[in-house]
Amino acid sequence: MPEDGGYVVWVERAFGRFWGFQEGWLSWLCSFADNALYPVMFVDYLFYLRGGMSPFERWVIGATLIGCVTWLNIRGARLVGLSSAVFTLLVLAPFAALVLLGAPNVDPAAWLIRTGEIEWALLLSTILWNTSGWDNAGCCAGEVAEPHKNYPRAMAATVLVVTLAYLLPVAVGVGVDKNWSAWKEGYFPQVGQQAGGGWLGTWLTVTGLISAAGLLSALLCTSARVSYAMAARGMLPRPLAKIHSRYETPWVAIIVNSIGVAMLLPFSFQELIQVDMFLYALALILEFFALVRLRFKEPEMARPYRVPFGIPGVILLSLPPVLLCLASIFVANTPTKLVSLAGIALGLIVYVSREQ
Repeated sequence: MPEDGGYVVWVERAFGRFWGFQEGWLSWLCSFADNALYPVMFVDYLFYLRGGMSPFERWVIGATLIGCVTWLNIRGARLVGLSSAVFTLLVLAPFAALVLLGAPNVDPAAWLIRTGEIEWALLLSTILWNTSGWDNAGCCAGEVAEPHKNYPRAMAATVLVVTLAYLLPVAVGVGVDKNWSAWKEGYFPQVGQQAGGGWLGTWLTVTGLISAAGLLSALLCTSARVSYAMAARGMLPRPLAKIHSRYETPWVAIIVNSIGVAMLLPFSFQELIQVDMFLYALALILEFFALVRLRFKEPEMARPYRVPFGIPGVILLSLPPVLLCLASIFVANTPTKLVSLAGIALGLIVYVSREQ
């Protein structure tokens, strides 16, 4: 469906306006928490270079990053895409060095060691977060040339790159640094220092800063299109659908999203990721239901690529991610559930008020 809005468009077409709004609302809410993770990571990596910072100083640095990324997004999706490609190359280089230098020092037996209690809620949220975001690409489909050709090519290449970029550095890292209780966001520079020396630790820190900025830029680009698509359909206030006269971007939606992200900067990485993934899991389940529903509702819809074995194949392909989402929701802690349910309740109020 080559139009901006992605999953909002899919779910609305499959189940109607109410569920289309719920999909958009859940995705919009979780995008605030999701986008806020990257300025928080940016500051955590910066801590490695310059040491302690006051909460206010952390917020100012994070807000400055958000301001720069907002300007880049208003200038257009093409600029965001080009900068993201450059960021990707810059980010992967030091991790390749980490793998090459650290591999001879890895103790494979360490991969099988289990120590301490597992925080299942945080673990599942982190796994889901690390493998999420593929659906965001659909949010910009109206601004992509020949999406029926370019999306499958981009997805195939990205699956390979992402798998290697996660698996190899983590496999080497946990074999080099076995002090796993110290591992947290922004910890790879310490691992790099052990594997190759201080220069690699510094390089990984700079890479972490670039990575956080690049991911924030790409996700702001896609999340702003969600609120824009909802506003264009009358689900959210009309000003969010305003297009910039020169750059043809949803500039009001971009700025509103940026302000919401800046307000969440005082929260911790762990708090943000669990709320983010609780809401995202609900939205993703709706997307998979829409995928199956549209096979029945619109069997003649143009589909440039196929899932093998027809409708049974679609259902079987959907089961593993849906089960992971359900597990993540089930084990979420009480504060995460309360905050998320409050957000869902607010969405119902907004929907009723907009539809009257």
